[in-house]
Amino acid sequence: MTDISINGIPHRPVLGNSDDSLSPERLRTIVQDSHLSFLIGAGTPSSFFGLLGNVEEALTELAESTADNDLKTVVRASIYAYFFDSVLVPNLKVVERHADAESVLTSYAKFLRTINRILLKRHSSILARQANIFTTNIDMVFEVAMEQMGLDFSDGFSGKIRPRFDLGDFNTIRLRMSSRFEQRSEVPVFNLLKLHGSAAWRHEIGVAGRTEITFDHGLTVVSEVKTALAAAREHLIAISSPAEVDAKDLVAKATSGPMPDAVRGFVTAYDKLGIVNPDKRKFATTVLNETYYELIRRFANELEKENSVLFVHGFSFRDEHLRDVVLRAARANPTLQVIVFCYGRADRAEYQKLVPDIDVKNSNILFIVPAVPEDGNDEIKATLDAVTRDYFAPIIADKFAEPDQRIELGIRISSGENADA
Repeated sequence: MTDISINGIPHRPVLGNSDDSLSPERLRTIVQDSHLSFLIGAGTPSSFFGLLGNVEEALTELAESTADNDLKTVVRASIYAYFFDSVLVPNLKVVERHADAESVLTSYAKFLRTINRILLKRHSSILARQANIFTTNIDMVFEVAMEQMGLDFSDGFSGKIRPRFDLGDFNTIRLRMSSRFEQRSEVPVFNLLKLHGSAAWRHEIGVAGRTEITFDHGLTVVSEVKTALAAAREHLIAISSPAEVDAKDLVAKATSGPMPDAVRGFVTAYDKLGIVNPDKRKFATTVLNETYYELIRRFANELEKENSVLFVHGFSFRDEHLRDVVLRAARANPTLQVIVFCYGRADRAEYQKLVPDIDVKNSNILFIVPAVPEDGNDEIKATLDAVTRDYFAPIIADKFAEPDQRIELGIRISSGENADA
């Protein structure tokens, strides 16, 4: 392969290349001159939230099954219950800053603090001090970590008493003015775009019967669904691990007969959640929804900007819709750089099956794998902490001390005695 240049940095195309490295100098130049975006997937906070396993395939297969409708509803409700327990219920501890959530909140806080420093120290007079965080996760970790650290961010909601989702809230430049000399300085802002909705999104009927998305501060909908699930659980098929999420096996275990009212009540309550379900056919309906469609369009627009970089962490590229958006942008925009942090060295091969060389004409998708330590141990993993420590933190000239992370990061954690949600 011949050397090429990305954002002024000579480098060797790495698709199909075993030398997957990214030096601090090279990364520093990329972030200095590029529009910054991040794509964060379920793998990033997986140490706190449960693994989904085969949920998406199981729901898709179930929808195509010829089984009785009531039986299919019970099976679907059982899968929803597993998904709800694994991904949604833990958010009650996140918003309460329960001691169990300290590790994941601190990890996100370190990452956000580092990117905030990078934005502050960028010398570009053209680029705004903003970073876009696109995530398929519906959890509340980003919001809680940002708020606890006092970072400026836009999540699309405007208003205080009854915050409503407004797409115009994104990409707003914020200035801070000194009280004495009225000097103005731009404040770093994170745009948080939740592509699959959020545990805190609530659908409500607003003016003129129009459905609006409001912000559910206390996760009351999650609590309501939790109560409905408790009433229905005895009628559902217990799923205790990702390996048990199999549509055919679950249909075989289901008992025929009329669907219990408690199951119907759980499904009704669950449908009030403002999330996109983990179903391969999820966009058959949500793509027609203005909110979801606009979020996907904004993701595509950011990737089409000249001199843009997309950092990917915890996202498997198995979401066909988002994968197509990234691949289309990579082919059409030669100035776009996509940098994928593979969790483990073996994951690179899986990524390349989904994103093959032939689909990337500009050689602008880079897969970064963890380095092999000197002792030959190949078990090192690219967690968010490792990526922050090994890649982003070194490019900041004035490194900051880390005496006591809880004090430095501003993460206030409750004792947890009365917060067992």
